[in-house]
Amino acid sequence: MTSSFTRSARADVNRCLSSGPTSLRQVFGAVWREAGLKAVLVYRFGRLLTLQGKRVEVWPLLPFGWLVYVLAALLVRTCYGIRLSLTADIGAGFWVGHFGGIEVVNCRLGERCSVGQQTKVGRGTERNGPQIGNGVWIGAHARIFGVTRVGDGATIAPGARVSTDVPSHALVVGNPARVVLRGYDNSAILPGV
Repeated sequence: MTSSFTRSARADVNRCLSSGPTSLRQVFGAVWREAGLKAVLVYRFGRLLTLQGKRVEVWPLLPFGWLVYVLAALLVRTCYGIRLSLTADIGAGFWVGHFGGIEVVNCRLGERCSVGQQTKVGRGTERNGPQIGNGVWIGAHARIFGVTRVGDGATIAPGARVSTDVPSHALVVGNPARVVLRGYDNSAILPGV
């Protein structure tokens, strides 16, 4: 459980750093600079608390941990407008490119996904939300909702409204979203990959 947390948090931090060896100073600098990284690390901490709740030996520490999480999550939501709900299952290496109006709830995101500002993935009113593959780039003001599957390496253009399945390595645009290009390689726009 803790090793999964460490691996995921390390991958999240690495998405914000340039390639090459990193020092502790660079890591703290990235956490200080990147609002999205702060939000992701708070989310990771909340998920760790959820998983640790099954271990009896840590129960005395959980109230303090939950207090820290609630205050940090409230701060992130208020200051940065980023809401990463604990009902979302977010893979390692998640990158939030900007802050403001971001909501990720009741969904599953694969590894190395990226989102822009004013992006909504899932809805609080839908228990089963979207299933997003690995390496998906979701542009600003995009909406993904319903029981939708988005394949690996797909690119959701800014402003797109996705409510149907998206194949792997496809570029989708519009409202409602439609595939305009198959075999699209989004590796050039994915940061830190």
